[in-house]
Amino acid sequence: FVAALKGDLRCVAMGAFSRCCYSCCVLPAGVLVVVGAVIAGLYLQELDKFRSNSPGTRWVNWIGEFDCGAGVSIERPTSLSQVQDAVRRHASIRAAATGHSFNPFACPAKEKGAVIDVRAFDSVQVVRHGDGHAVTAGAGIKMGQLQNEILARGLTLRVPPGNSAYTLGGCIATGCHNLGQSHAQDLLAVSFVMHNGTVREVKKGDADFDAAAVSLGRMGIILSVTLEVLPYRSLSWSAEQLPMANTTVVIDTLAEMKKRFTSRETVGNKLVFYLATGVMMMEHWTPQGRAAELQESPEPLPPYINPQGFRLGQGGISSTFTQIRDFTFGLIPIHVLNALQVPAETAFMGLHSSPALAKVRKAMGWQHTPEGRGEGTSRPGGNQYTWAGWVDETMNLLMGLRHVEVVFALEPREQAAKCLDAVFAHRHLTWWRLNIRTQLSESFLMSSTYNPPGSEPVTFLRTDFVAPGALMDLPSGEASLTARLHRDCPGWRKHWGKSLFATSSEEKWGDEEAFREVTSRWDPKGKFEPRANPSWLKPR
Repeated sequence: FVAALKGDLRCVAMGAFSRCCYSCCVLPAGVLVVVGAVIAGLYLQELDKFRSNSPGTRWVNWIGEFDCGAGVSIERPTSLSQVQDAVRRHASIRAAATGHSFNPFACPAKEKGAVIDVRAFDSVQVVRHGDGHAVTAGAGIKMGQLQNEILARGLTLRVPPGNSAYTLGGCIATGCHNLGQSHAQDLLAVSFVMHNGTVREVKKGDADFDAAAVSLGRMGIILSVTLEVLPYRSLSWSAEQLPMANTTVVIDTLAEMKKRFTSRETVGNKLVFYLATGVMMMEHWTPQGRAAELQESPEPLPPYINPQGFRLGQGGISSTFTQIRDFTFGLIPIHVLNALQVPAETAFMGLHSSPALAKVRKAMGWQHTPEGRGEGTSRPGGNQYTWAGWVDETMNLLMGLRHVEVVFALEPREQAAKCLDAVFAHRHLTWWRLNIRTQLSESFLMSSTYNPPGSEPVTFLRTDFVAPGALMDLPSGEASLTARLHRDCPGWRKHWGKSLFATSSEEKWGDEEAFREVTSRWDPKGKFEPRANPSWLKPR
């Protein structure tokens, strides 16, 4: 009897323990599920608010970090007449689309202005142009989709888009480039909706073309763009590790790279630096020759669809996350963050460059190589929004990354070395990697590589990287970098679509007098003036 009783008590105790463990596990799990569901609901609510343009929606960039304020309305026209009506109704207005910008230039100068979302204007028409072809496309088409449309016809842009999610209008307005050339170099015509609602086209050879090619949106709402396109050619890609060198040797290496750029058909290589791990690599991009005859696809290539699932910035969930993220970056010592860069760089470098991981890159749709953009084979596969693209955007959101580009002349080399020293001195900002490309000068008035027409061509170095926004906002971040560049790198420039304008907007380049003269005629009342417009470009 006693033994039986002890057995019963053990069973009771074990049952109680099991129920306790069950409660200890299930209740917290249930709470986590509920909290997760609430956060997911708030997340989707913010996302839907921007997509539906409900009352109170703010115009935000692609990860919701910058917004234009509560007083700026959003217009989403689907026809030319609706664009014209919006331009006539608003005294201060700007055009924008996918929001891949890292400064407030997409916002109108006045707090009660409007942003015109031009993403509905995505038509594509391929036409004959002399002995070749041209494409006329709506300003709102994504560069990846534009490339897919012409790839299916056996054609291609001279250089592939640097980012498939950028839009054509934004690229032409700000001077997008890749592999040593800008897309503006192939520009044939651009049409604008002017301040009074009329439509006007500027063609290559017209008096105002050099202003229209990189217009900063100051001449009107870009409606469509015509570019020269060429028969398809595939690109091969490889990476070569070089000994890590000082800046003088780096500049000499870039000068040797420049010699290989013999014509517009040449594709520029680039140097890639993993500064936390002390690795320097040269990426070789080699064109395989253009097709003798157009090889049209029997069916259109699959479309490039980027759902922009991180375009938040409309409520409490975004602001709370931003505060937590910025507090965390501000709390962690710089030397600890530098140590964290080592595994981050190692992982990125291995995935990006290792021949052993080529199949992994292909499976992920790694967008940083020709294979990932569908241009690594004799028959193009086109641009797709892949898992790699999603991971890239996720990291941009989680870390609040800002894209930075510093542009300066290769000669004199001693001066270029000082410019590069200024950038390398801020290596704590250069997460993942730092790229340097060479590009010849252009005559477009506001190009970041502007050089007066008729003068000897100049080779510029375009140095770009991404940095956590919280680190950029520290005294050792953007303000320190731009102060060092101002001191040691006279004449340096920026990319009009990227950051550094908060602390260096008064650094001049280009032919600002000629540009102001053109914009004063096209926009006499400053309707298209952007927020934070540099004083040297303001109407007079």
